[in-house]
Amino acid sequence: MTRIDSYVLHGQTQPSGLSEADWETWRVMEDAADEGLVGLLGISNVAVDQVKALVCGARIRPTFVQNRCFVRASWDRDMYTLCQKENIVYQAFALLSGNRQALVTPCVTEIAHHHNKTVPQVIYRFALELGMVPLTGTTDVSHMREALDIFDFTLTHNEIETLLTLRGPH
Repeated sequence: MTRIDSYVLHGQTQPSGLSEADWETWRVMEDAADEGLVGLLGISNVAVDQVKALVCGARIRPTFVQNRCFVRASWDRDMYTLCQKENIVYQAFALLSGNRQALVTPCVTEIAHHHNKTVPQVIYRFALELGMVPLTGTTDVSHMREALDIFDFTLTHNEIETLLTLRGPH
């Protein structure tokens, strides 16, 4: 039997709240999980109110949330905070591509230099230390290896605070 490891509701029909079509889709996903065709259910590109609705109304709660994680949106703080509270894995994407301008600022490059790491490594480590799972879309093997080389250092409290207070373009 073929089994899908994770099944993602990607892009709801509306920016806020869940429509009947969203609920119908989620129910079909739950049925697939019940039948053993699917392992984990998740949702992406989602707002806090939509996750709260699923947590309250779904028979099978989402295991993970995949969201764009932008500096200009305070690293999606409200969402990853909700996910931590509800024991949902927060998967952060666009950490690099969505934050290019903020990541070339001197304070970020100084943190990278201090740890003898690259800026992407610092940002992936930062995400881990906030309780996020950083996602990368790279297909370059050397970038994949670099992204995994983040477990031999930790950021200081001050470095984390510096990264939390970055401001991106509005």
